[in-house]
Amino acid sequence: MNQDLYDWLLLLFRWLHIVTAVSWIGTSVFFMWLDRSFEKNESSTRAGHIGEAWMVHGGGFYHVEKLMMGPTKVPRNLHWFKWEAYWTWMSGIVLVGLVYYAGNGTYLLDETISDVNFYQGLGIALASVFVSWFFYDQLWESSLTKSSPRAGHLLTVVWFVGVTYFLCHTLSGRAAYIHVGAMLGTWMVGNVLMRIIPRQVKMVEASKKGEPVNQEWGKNAKNRSTHNTYFTLPVIFIMVSNHFPSTYGHENNWLVLIMITMAGACIREYFVTRLSKPWTAFQILLFGIALIIGTISYTKTSDEDDNFEPVVHEHSHKHAPTTPKVETTKPFESEGQEVTDSKNEQNSASQIPVAAILESKQHNLKGVITFEGKIPKGKKLQLPKACSKQHKGQVFSNEVIVNNGKLKNVLVRITKGLEGKKYDSSIPEAAVEVDQKGCLYVPRVTGVRVGQEVVFINSDPIFHNVKSVTKNNKRFNFGMPKKGQRNSLVFKKPEIFLKTKCSVHPWMGAYLAIVEHPFFSVSSVNGEYEIKNLPSGQYTIEFWHEVFGTITKEIDLTKDEVSLMNVTFKNEG
Repeated sequence: MNQDLYDWLLLLFRWLHIVTAVSWIGTSVFFMWLDRSFEKNESSTRAGHIGEAWMVHGGGFYHVEKLMMGPTKVPRNLHWFKWEAYWTWMSGIVLVGLVYYAGNGTYLLDETISDVNFYQGLGIALASVFVSWFFYDQLWESSLTKSSPRAGHLLTVVWFVGVTYFLCHTLSGRAAYIHVGAMLGTWMVGNVLMRIIPRQVKMVEASKKGEPVNQEWGKNAKNRSTHNTYFTLPVIFIMVSNHFPSTYGHENNWLVLIMITMAGACIREYFVTRLSKPWTAFQILLFGIALIIGTISYTKTSDEDDNFEPVVHEHSHKHAPTTPKVETTKPFESEGQEVTDSKNEQNSASQIPVAAILESKQHNLKGVITFEGKIPKGKKLQLPKACSKQHKGQVFSNEVIVNNGKLKNVLVRITKGLEGKKYDSSIPEAAVEVDQKGCLYVPRVTGVRVGQEVVFINSDPIFHNVKSVTKNNKRFNFGMPKKGQRNSLVFKKPEIFLKTKCSVHPWMGAYLAIVEHPFFSVSSVNGEYEIKNLPSGQYTIEFWHEVFGTITKEIDLTKDEVSLMNVTFKNEG
């Protein structure tokens, strides 16, 4: 599909979705308020009188009276409230399909969360929406909930928690949140379409015919409407949360969503019961506020930690170095594409000081990483227009980059043999840069010394966030909304590997090898690597690639100043 047309479809359906949702939620909130505000008029002689409310708006008074169906004749002009709900759901489902199901699940899946494929993820996503409705509906149509509503509420909460946890451990965080919202939205519109409106139709038809009206239908419809009002605030939160990766990008995002949902339900309960039970409503409101404060505290990342420290939180783009227009290499053998990054090619090897080694004999280890076998094809990406226009042609995920039989992004490092060796352990002054260009991390794999500055850059004119997946170092998750923004960190503990990702665009990922010594390198686009100034000795060398695993070699550096070691990764599949 043409990118401009796709963007317009997204914009128009999002506009439609918001307008209809405002209309639906507005009428729902208004009628819940009316039901709480009716006062019985003892002098009323109208059959079926329940209560009335007087309001002022638009320079006049509004007098609304609620009458019970049955004793009251059906008015000639009767207004129904249903299409707001239907159009909200339909536009929302189209949006979910356009964003999360297009492009083979570019936004749907996240390899750091689970290894489900697109069709598995699609099945899980659809089941969370439609199967959940049948569970919820049959539960609240059962004799159990009629005799024990508390049991129904408990089972509904258990189902909600279970689905939320499962989705957050299966789909990308952003997709999981949206599908939890789609589940609740489907329950809401299902209540309107399948239960509330059909039962009100039966009641109206009975009134027209002068037949007795089954008031249980009205109670059931009112019960479903009450459910909808408690779902409202959580659904609105989910709708706006996709702009805030600190929520769905949190490592325990499922817990964050559950806490916020509970807070929203408490706040809604306050407005529902504040007139009839003011003290109880106030206590519930305080509990909801406490949940929000607790969630904020739980998701807050401390700047002060012994694992890493912020060097510069944010550099203005005015002071950032000029970022050239992103260029894309010609398609490699894997039909993937890679944004070029000449500055960081073999950046690890170049960081070693000339006088780094204190041993008398120095050696340079170099070689070429080659690849044999079938080259895995990267996943085709559905990028935002601001990113897709920075590339030439189709864009694929960049886990595997093979150029003329040479493999890029292989980390080469000494893992054994440095014990007892003397070398300069000073930290390079030059910072390592990890950029976000064209909605890809550049470089994909890089090495950095413990204590060396790492600068994260956003060269795209759209919002990214940088979230860590780490065991040794402190977790972090910060937004980068501005083009040219630069955030710097220094990591104080070694780790192979600390992974960074963008929760907004879940295909974006990069690996940081935080190493204690200076003897490491990353293979370039030509498969070349070089480790300089190694002292004489016997070493174990590890060659690592994120897809093809690890190759270990032994070498004895005692004679030649320059030693060659070529390695071949093979895909046997």
